Amino acid sequence: MRMFDSVVVACDQGSLDVALAVRGALELFRLTVHLYFCVQKRNVLDLLGGKIPDADHVVLCSHGLGSEGSPDESGAEMRMGFLVVDEVDGKWQKVEVALTPGNIPDLVRLPGRTVVSLGCASGREPIAKAFLQCGCRGYAGPVLPVNQDSTALFAIAFFYYLLSSDRDASLKCGEAEAAQRAGALDTGFREGTGSFRYYARE
Repeated sequence: MRMFDSVVVACDQGSLDVALAVRGALELFRLTVHLYFCVQKRNVLDLLGGKIPDADHVVLCSHGLGSEGSPDESGAEMRMGFLVVDEVDGKWQKVEVALTPGNIPDLVRLPGRTVVSLGCASGREPIAKAFLQCGCRGYAGPVLPVNQDSTALFAIAFFYYLLSSDRDASLKCGEAEAAQRAGALDTGFREGTGSFRYYARE
């Protein structure tokens, strides 16, 4: 990654604070940030369908909507998503656009991109594998519920380390290493950055 590369940061109303914090830091790093503020259901579907600016990295300031006890093997109850509005019977109503291991293949079209998800427990393997099977190059997210301070810190540090070679030409840091180093910032706190995992497409 180089300075002035593009990054898409997407959020809903409830995660706007985190998105703005991440955007501010990445712009300080001289990255070009496209903030995609999802208000309507169609905004989320466009985002997931790839109707966004060209960028190798997409940060989803999503919500983890599943329970911590969801089974890792099947992923049946695992879900993440955005809380938005949609027009139902002529009236605007609050809805959630939920992503599950079962429907991600139908909704996500982000080939060749790396997705960083900040939603609670959105980094568990069934969800990550679903994104990778859709053509994503990489995927990172927390395997446990995390607080917003930790999610913002992880995202900022991830890109900080990806830009290592711009600060020192002798340094080179790939995505897996960047995720590992960002995750190591706070391994003692259960809801900290140590909860994040990185997955790469084989």
